[in-house]
Amino acid sequence: MAGIGIDFGTTNSVVSQFAGGGTEVLAIDEPPADWAALGFDRVLPTVFGRGDSDEPIFGWAAKQRPGSLAAVKRLLRAEEVADVDGVEYVVEEIATMIFGHLKRASAGQGVGFDQAVVTIPANSRGVARHRTKLAAGMAGIQVKALINEPTAAAMAYSMKSATEETLMVVDWGGGTLDVTVLRNIDGVFMEQASKGIQQLGGLDFDSTLSRLVLETVADPSRWTSGDRAGFRLDIERAKILLSQVEQVSVPIPGGEYRHVTRAMFEKAVRQQIERVREPIDQCLSDLGVRNSDIDALVLVGGTCKIPAVRTLVSELLDRGPAAGVDPMTAVAEGAAVASAILSGELDDRDFFVSTEHALGTVSLDPRTGLVFSELIPRNHKLPARVSESFSPVVDYQETLALKVIEGDPAKPLDDHDNVVLKEWELALPEPQPMGELSIDLTYSYDVDGILHVAAADSRGNILLDDVVSYGVAIDRKKLATIARRSAEALDTGKLEAPEPRAHTLDPETQKAISELQSKVVPFIADAEVAEVKEAIDRVRLDGHDGGGTLGTFTRKYSYLL
Repeated sequence: MAGIGIDFGTTNSVVSQFAGGGTEVLAIDEPPADWAALGFDRVLPTVFGRGDSDEPIFGWAAKQRPGSLAAVKRLLRAEEVADVDGVEYVVEEIATMIFGHLKRASAGQGVGFDQAVVTIPANSRGVARHRTKLAAGMAGIQVKALINEPTAAAMAYSMKSATEETLMVVDWGGGTLDVTVLRNIDGVFMEQASKGIQQLGGLDFDSTLSRLVLETVADPSRWTSGDRAGFRLDIERAKILLSQVEQVSVPIPGGEYRHVTRAMFEKAVRQQIERVREPIDQCLSDLGVRNSDIDALVLVGGTCKIPAVRTLVSELLDRGPAAGVDPMTAVAEGAAVASAILSGELDDRDFFVSTEHALGTVSLDPRTGLVFSELIPRNHKLPARVSESFSPVVDYQETLALKVIEGDPAKPLDDHDNVVLKEWELALPEPQPMGELSIDLTYSYDVDGILHVAAADSRGNILLDDVVSYGVAIDRKKLATIARRSAEALDTGKLEAPEPRAHTLDPETQKAISELQSKVVPFIADAEVAEVKEAIDRVRLDGHDGGGTLGTFTRKYSYLL
């Protein structure tokens, strides 16, 4: 069986196979001719929608339709449900159907498979990694490994590169920015350092360009949903064209146009572009090296096609980007190489991955209070298995609050970089005086990207054996139902009505909340996210939107809806 690699991207997804000593990218969608000419002929937009007959639609068919859902990958970080043309779906169900469509579209190209290597952003959190693997599994795809996108890109580049070198991969796609330094020694890839920004990519550049154009439009709130969908598509195309030409004309609903120059666009996104300095500097600092120690610079992801991005990164590394790498497909091609390695088809290469965030637990330090107790440090090679012992803090303690935290131990516990992935309340079956009992906590982290957590007391009692995690919105009992519903939707071409959810809010308010969560929150700055989520929480607490706050936000971000 050919080695299959899947790049499940924020804006576009790609499937590649390794066969005959090389990689081939499958044509799994049919873009409009003007988009195919821009390099989109071998990618499928990661967009899900509902057709006129309630059938599931994907890719370009969904992208050109009002009400469809884009950027599902961003929702896997924290959101439970998503609005698709006015109907709420559990995020895992949407992701499962997309993976199922990728599998079936590949079979339509004569490439059937039930195993694959799937890529994720290097800075992806544990919950998002597990939800990704879970969705692929429910679609009938056994995930041989989850590997970081920059590592996959380096492996694609390596098929034509030197046998020993230090690479820096800047992977800047539609949703995330990742920078990773790797060593390639005779075809063995070892991640050395990695740093990234979770919510910064082409979609955010689109939003900035949208605001730039909308400042010149009298009343976009009057646009229809079809007008807004067409405008978003025209904005994305204008951004892409500005990497090739100096000026574009953006159509405005109603027959007008707005002219945007490359200089105007670059000025508008300058602050976003400058943020690439942060992860580059951090990686070099972590390794104690200079830019001159980097032998090759590999740029992947659509955002790396922007001339100002390429110029800035080249200046920071004092070298130009490596040739022969397709920014749109390199990640999937590298995943196919990894798949061939794991299956034994490619036996002269190997790879090792490492953690991008530290993993630990929250413990009580008698001198300073609650602290981040690190078990697996950042940049630790995988697989990893680490155990630490902890003691109860009071005599005859009966329960133990166990939290798995991911982030940076050097920062305050409540810093936004530190995220509690999962927590349990564990019963201690044999309470003892302080000092008489200890708890052994073990974290096991394999190349599948899933963290296994086990806890046992010093008297041999097993307190916990679990994984992080089974998703934000669902429990294990619902997995089989989601898998069945997704398969039937693809088999029959008919979407079932979602399982009813208990709502105490009126339908209009609930729809506004759903749209803000799935179509606005993933695309706006953190400070704005906090403001929107605070308003949503307040409306849910009150049971109504008496102040019309949600309406204010839906009007403010109407270009995203």
